[in-house]
Amino acid sequence: MNWPFGKETSANHGFWSIAFKDDNQRIITQFDGIKNQLDKNSTLLYAKGANVDDQDKSMFAEAVETAKKADVVIMTLGEGHAMSGEAKSRSNLHFTGVQEDLLKEIAKTGKPIILMINAGRPLVFDWAADHIPTIVYTWWLGTEAGNSIADVLFGTVNPGGKLPMTFPRNEGQIPVYYNHYNTGRPAKNNTDRNYVSAYIDLDNDPKFPFGYGLSYTQFKYSDMNLSSTNLKGNQSLNISVNVSNTGNYDGEEVVQLYIRDLFGKVVRPIKELKGFEKVFIKKGETKTINFTLTPENLKFYDDQLNFDWESGDFDIMVGTDSQHVQTKKINWSK
Repeated sequence: MNWPFGKETSANHGFWSIAFKDDNQRIITQFDGIKNQLDKNSTLLYAKGANVDDQDKSMFAEAVETAKKADVVIMTLGEGHAMSGEAKSRSNLHFTGVQEDLLKEIAKTGKPIILMINAGRPLVFDWAADHIPTIVYTWWLGTEAGNSIADVLFGTVNPGGKLPMTFPRNEGQIPVYYNHYNTGRPAKNNTDRNYVSAYIDLDNDPKFPFGYGLSYTQFKYSDMNLSSTNLKGNQSLNISVNVSNTGNYDGEEVVQLYIRDLFGKVVRPIKELKGFEKVFIKKGETKTINFTLTPENLKFYDDQLNFDWESGDFDIMVGTDSQHVQTKKINWSK
């Protein structure tokens, strides 16, 4: 293990917390949480590797040697607890100090790496995302951090969490969010870059979209059905979709419903989250998930601050995150 954060205690509480004298006894470190779940035939090695926020590489050699002795390397990088919070803006959202350099050195050993990222905000970690197959974004999990993280790493729990915010590819992409307004010249896709609202040196879409999250199993969406494509007045729209667990483990999936109001007297977002359901599905099983929309769900504040909805066309989207959706169009008139 190469862990700037492996034996942290009070840091697991994040920025808005008060240190207590018994923090070292009460707070389960990541190291202890993992040690608690190891069987008697396994050995947990440790090397700090680097500090969080300086240029000291003197601990790299020990970390590399420790990694060479290991079957699996668990690395835990990210932000110190005082780097996110009130009055804690950062212009650079990459790993601070030499943490990424340490990660690259450990990767050279060829050992399988599980990377855990501790942070209070989305970070930019493109190299890691492109080269490390397993990443667990742990945020700051509080007193039981070590035990809860170990439950996920050892498969005691099959994680089903989804990102509550969008992760950028680069700081220059910020602000980046799923429900942005349409532009006069929207790009058709990520490679459409000439005379449209796009970057010439970067894909438009985020590195990880709002609502994104993986688990130890896989889910397949099929057969999205609408009760009607032409609605009038106070009718309700019923939406159903079949979700199958096609992987090897039971798990939970968060099924997400988005809509887009295609025309409005004021500019409307390209999509808005209007519903979600967390559903447990056993391996090999298929479940039908249902959502209901009414005109109340279509309302917005116009330029006169009237809260109402307008007749017109709407896109209805269902999927595993805000990017990967099935879409059907409806017309809803007053």
